[in-house]
Amino acid sequence: MIYKIFIAVFTISFSHVVAQLEVNTVSQIDNDLENLLISELFGCSVEINNIEYIGHSEALGTFNYTPNSMCSGNFGLDRGVLMTTGMINYAVGPNNNGDDGEEWNVEYEDAFFHNYLIEHQVITPSVDLFDACVLEFDISSTSSLSIDFEVIFGSEEYTEWMSPFYADAFAFFVTEINGDIDPYFNENPINIMETDDILNVPDLISCEIENKPISAWTIRPESDVFGMPGLNECLYIDNENGAFCDAIGYDGYTIPMLFNLSLEPSANYHIKMVIIDGVADYFAGLDSGVFIKNSNLSEGVIADALLPLFDINIAGDTVSFNQTNVLANGIDYTWDFNGDGIVDSNEINPIYIFDSPGNYTVNLDYIDVCTGIVSSVSYDIIIGGTYSLLCESSPLISVFPNPAQDNLYISLVNLTSESLIQICDLSGRVVYQNVTGNNFHSIDLTSLLSGIYYVVIDNELNNINYIEKLLIF
Repeated sequence: MIYKIFIAVFTISFSHVVAQLEVNTVSQIDNDLENLLISELFGCSVEINNIEYIGHSEALGTFNYTPNSMCSGNFGLDRGVLMTTGMINYAVGPNNNGDDGEEWNVEYEDAFFHNYLIEHQVITPSVDLFDACVLEFDISSTSSLSIDFEVIFGSEEYTEWMSPFYADAFAFFVTEINGDIDPYFNENPINIMETDDILNVPDLISCEIENKPISAWTIRPESDVFGMPGLNECLYIDNENGAFCDAIGYDGYTIPMLFNLSLEPSANYHIKMVIIDGVADYFAGLDSGVFIKNSNLSEGVIADALLPLFDINIAGDTVSFNQTNVLANGIDYTWDFNGDGIVDSNEINPIYIFDSPGNYTVNLDYIDVCTGIVSSVSYDIIIGGTYSLLCESSPLISVFPNPAQDNLYISLVNLTSESLIQICDLSGRVVYQNVTGNNFHSIDLTSLLSGIYYVVIDNELNNINYIEKLLIF
């Protein structure tokens, strides 16, 4: 029979952390499962509808991976969605059990997928499909969209249990529905994640790639059980007993395989992501899992183009930040002005009054609401600083032109030692610094924003401390 769970709610129901791999199961909830698909796999420029989940509540979730000494190699993905035939916590190392698995004993009836696996010699006709983890949904985009996915398939079937008689397998089927806009997807479902579709294969030279669906039988080393040669072996990493990465619980897994999905504007697609346990006779138990990441989404930081830029104004004990560029919609701001870890403001352009003078580091976290990615930037400011009171002149120093635009020139007359030249913004932050022993110095200003700055020149041997206000336009 077909075992269906229709998603209605979303919660994080389990968290398991060992070393650097963290996994979280996702309960069956519709609204936030949509958020999960958008934030982890497809981004915010798509519309997702008609979500259906088939599988156990502990078979689906998210993962986060941070490299450390438990990996002699590199796992390759840092976050994404994890789908398994058993429990996602079995993906977490240390890998001290070669036969981890959870037998749900739930048969999955899908004639199309079953015949597809037989035709591609992943399983034999006598094999039935069990313990499926399936995500199905409709998706559309108002503009052309190209999404790159990185995929790692791991399994406890490696290496002693891999065979066509009980091969676990994964597919990512795409079909166009309700129209004929995209001719590539307008007929039968197409699995966009076969080995011939891997975009990073040209970098691999250790074996030929034979086109197959992803499974423990079609990407494998030489079989100890059947004496069969390896297949697509250069895609495989041996992790028996945690030899490659003890933070990962599977005995073997693939390298990160890069795939692409391109969506035509206004076309409607149906996507079916499915991983199953192939079972001959009676035994379904050893787990496999597929890690999927959208590699177009930022990895830990928001793109540099979205770095917030501010005019910073300080008047006595008060500082104000005024953003000079426009970030994408859906960014939340949290400001900590005095370094105590407490959020002082959530405004885009905040004003803050300090209790006492001194040097402060203002920390800003800006959060992409779509992906949940948090990026940080800090600003060093001086409250009660003396720059505005120390404007001096010197017959030995000439700074020109002022106001300046692209270049600034500094003439240092009859100085016999090196001079430290700095340009500081109104907060006291150094935006340019150089040490020169020459009597003439040129500075490229094109990387600096328009505004008011200070030129600071120190030469201890000649007893010079020179400060001049500079306007850049």
